[in-house]
Parts: sequence; structure tokens; C-alpha cells
Amino acid sequence: MAVSLASRSAPVPQRKARMSDEDRRSQLIGAAETVFLERGFHAATMDDIARQAGMSKKTVYQVFPAKAALFEALLMDRCSIFTVTIADDARPPRAVLTDVLCRSVAHALTERQIAILRLMIAESPRSPEITAALERLGVGRGKGALEKWLATKTEEGTLAVDDPQEAATLLFWTAAGDFVMQALLNKGPITTPAAIEKRVDHVVAAFFRGMEAGSAG
Repeated sequence: MAVSLASRSAPVPQRKARMSDEDRRSQLIGAAETVFLERGFHAATMDDIARQAGMSKKTVYQVFPAKAALFEALLMDRCSIFTVTIADDARPPRAVLTDVLCRSVAHALTERQIAILRLMIAESPRSPEITAALERLGVGRGKGALEKWLATKTEEGTLAVDDPQEAATLLFWTAAGDFVMQALLNKGPITTPAAIEKRVDHVVAAFFRGMEAGSAG
């Protein structure tokens, strides 16, 4: 007996799993990073980012109300001054500071980080949105995990830092400055972990000598 096509069970369409808000946000930041680095912030459009993310522009605007908001989220998600975490463990402060500076400098010198820094330098003069985002985030002015750690240790009485934000800025850029400039200009050999560690050791030693001199005075 022949079975009609109508009597056969039709396959049940599989419902696509709903993406979580966090996954959608992460996917959009990744897409924005690709588009910004390829086209520049000024030339990039939300349509470009939506296509790169495989989403509708309406969905993009539901997560980020403007292109500048996406760029700000990208900085928060990628920049070393924000992304490097500090474990509050039993290590002495000198060891913790050495560790976080080594990791921060190494991360700042990755190819992607240097590309984002080049983007900020190139686009800031003609994109007030970038300048405003950098001001809010305090990029280059010590805001981030290191500043918070210095402030916490000062409150505990473990360290004596008058201005944690200024100290964080000085520590990071004294350790990273020359290496970042070399990477931006494509000059000199690739910075090795040993070179970073040597520089950080000098910076941390000078920091603690300064604190000891201040307490003695």
C-alpha cells in the first residue's frame, strides 16, 4: 500500500537557540573591533558592524545606542589597563606589583593592542566621540585595576600612596612607554618577556625606594 506524501510526518523545524545578552554584546564588540581596525572609526558605520556580526542594525542599536558606545565598550573589553586582573592573595605587595606590571606591559604589546592604540591616535583628532570616551574611561591616566589595588593597599596601611591614579599611570607608562613607542613605530627588535621583566624590576624597585624615602622623611 502506497503512503501518500501528506501522511508522512513532516520534520519539526529546530528552533534556533536564543543568544544571551552577554553573548550578543561580546559578538558585537568583536565585530566592531574588526570593522574599526579595517575601516577606521570615522568611516565605519553601524550597518558595517551589523553585517560583520550577522545581526540586524535594529539589534545592534538595542545593545549599543551609538557607534561611540560600541567603541567605548571595545576599549573597556580590550585595553590592558582594564583587562588585567589582580589577585588579592597572600603574596607580598612587591611580588603582586611586579606580576601585574609584567602582564599589563606584555598585553599592551600584543599586535591587537598596538593596532587599537594606532586607531585611537589616528582617529581622535577628527572623532570627538573617541576623545570623549577616552576622557570618561581615563585611558592613559591610571584608571583601572592597578589604581584600585594601590588605593586598597593604602587604605589597609600596607602601602602609602598619596595619589593612586597618578602612581598607577607612572608605574604603567614608565614600564611600558619605550616598548610601546618602539612597537608603534615598528622600530627595534620584538620586546622579549625577559626585557619586560628586567624593566619592571627596575620600576618596582624605584617605586618602593621612593616610598621608603617618603616614610623616612
